[in-house]
Amino acid sequence: MVQTTMVPGFALRLGVHSGRSEMPRHSHDDPTICYVIRGGFTEYSRGEAAECGSATLKVTPAGEPHSNRFGDADTQGLRIDVDRSRFAEIPDIYRTLDERQHTRGGRAGQLARHLVGELSASDPTGSIAAEGLALELLVELARLTPPRRQPNTPRWLLAAEELLREEFLRSMSVSALALEVGVHPATLARAYRRHFGRTVGERVRELRVEHATRALSETAEPLSVIALKSGFCDQSHFTNVFRRYVGVTPAAYRAAVR
Repeated sequence: MVQTTMVPGFALRLGVHSGRSEMPRHSHDDPTICYVIRGGFTEYSRGEAAECGSATLKVTPAGEPHSNRFGDADTQGLRIDVDRSRFAEIPDIYRTLDERQHTRGGRAGQLARHLVGELSASDPTGSIAAEGLALELLVELARLTPPRRQPNTPRWLLAAEELLREEFLRSMSVSALALEVGVHPATLARAYRRHFGRTVGERVRELRVEHATRALSETAEPLSVIALKSGFCDQSHFTNVFRRYVGVTPAAYRAAVR
């Protein structure tokens, strides 16, 4: 038996698979996020076998063939079908939904467990909470997806990426970053975009949005304060950038999460 909840952009399904059952090779029309509540299974895809035990969280791109063999006990899980078109203007989330990912625990796991709780409760506002948690889960999975890079990325470019992750809240020009890693600014700008698929400036904005999402969900600070603490010049700038990356305004995101 499957319990399905539809919210904007997501189909949320709680279901149970019988122990020792199998699902033959298949694929899904939309990207899916699967969270194992209890039990477990082995997934076969791309010639590899992946063990998905309790608390595993995985992303499977749309159209990717795979098969599943369930363990001895019944397996209960949450499957989230994501309408990828909703996030077409949000590059990092769009890319996250196009890449296989397995993780366990951490904040992503906490969000998935909370989402299961909301779907299991008989609260009339549960669907609103579920939408907010699904959005936050997508953002968290995007954080766990490293910038796509080409093979043989130079060490100095990896050092530049690490510096950006450490110093994104303060103003740092490409010239200053290039000086830190010992290359010409033009070399850094060109190589960063070629290897990571985005500019240095886009990466800084992305990291600042990630910082802001945590503050929105974990604190009661005013939006103007969060904007400044996250490295934006003012609340208007913050709102515009946040909406471009996450798909909703900071206020709407906070309301949905809470």
